Amino acid sequence: MNKKAIIRNVILVLAILILLIVLLVNLGDIKSIWNVLKNANGWIILLAVGFLLLYAIFNQISLMVLVRHRYKEIKFVDNYTISGSEYFFNAITPFSSGGQPFQAYALKRKGMGLANSTSSLLINFISYQVCLNIITVVFLILYYNNVKEQISSYIWLLIIGFVINLIVMLLLLSIGIIKPVGNLFIKLFDLICKIKPLRRFQNKHDRVVSYVNNMQEAFKEISKSIKIWIIVIVSIVLAFLVYYSMPFIALYAVGVEIPFSDLPYVMALTAFTMTIAIWVPTPGGAGGVEFAFALLFSPYIESLGYHDSKNYALAIMLIWRLLTYYLLIIYGFVLYLLFEKNDKYKEDNLLVEEEQTI
Repeated sequence: MNKKAIIRNVILVLAILILLIVLLVNLGDIKSIWNVLKNANGWIILLAVGFLLLYAIFNQISLMVLVRHRYKEIKFVDNYTISGSEYFFNAITPFSSGGQPFQAYALKRKGMGLANSTSSLLINFISYQVCLNIITVVFLILYYNNVKEQISSYIWLLIIGFVINLIVMLLLLSIGIIKPVGNLFIKLFDLICKIKPLRRFQNKHDRVVSYVNNMQEAFKEISKSIKIWIIVIVSIVLAFLVYYSMPFIALYAVGVEIPFSDLPYVMALTAFTMTIAIWVPTPGGAGGVEFAFALLFSPYIESLGYHDSKNYALAIMLIWRLLTYYLLIIYGFVLYLLFEKNDKYKEDNLLVEEEQTI
């Protein structure tokens, strides 16, 4: 992604922030929301920031372990900054699609072979999808009836989001494990590209074949490195659990009295929020995430005895969203800048050494 594209996407993210404010104005009473935020406990919000950093680290560990396993020459600082840059590039691209391409490019700059970097990124992505679906299934088993009772008219959004995630996971697993399915996927792609409006994608045939082959190689690698994969799975699960618990902290921050025993349910509501918003094509699922959060949390807060539940839900959503989206963007952008600065510093030193040798 070039600098112009980055600037364009950052402007888009700022526009989304304006959209978020407009949504707050239209969905709730801005004065009431401000009063809730004004009385929020700053120390508890600071605790939420700590949880966010904990989430970021747990989430980065998975890719760092995979990269280090395949390429031991990489330095810790490069591994850390490359893995963390994902938060920036995913946040500014539709369907969170920008992180992996940049990471593959950055790892190549650090001397890691494309096959190894692609394999590491694919294993990480597959592991992410597996963990996401397992956790969502557990929450659906435990709390589906509760949620259905609260949002009966919109429960289909949750079902569609879950089905999309499940299909993506099953497709990845099938392509990676069953070779004929991978071949069928390639043939299906070629067949679709024969449709007149889609013929322009025919030149992507080799990339699709390469993707399928890399996917199958990634699964072979998993079978040879079960211990590594277990570490990856554990780190991703911990990251999800920390991420899903953050609205619980935000509830306390704005003064909503909530029993600790409700923590699993709040985590489930957060998981369902992200599941509902999966189909929204905007960067970071903007618009969909905010709508889903207010939809799911308003009835819950009202059940706790807070009649102004919608404005409480919107205030909590704003805190949670500013932390998990905008603060993560800043975190990822800082790591991206550190990577570029560190890389340029090494390049400059190499040039100096070459000149001195000459």
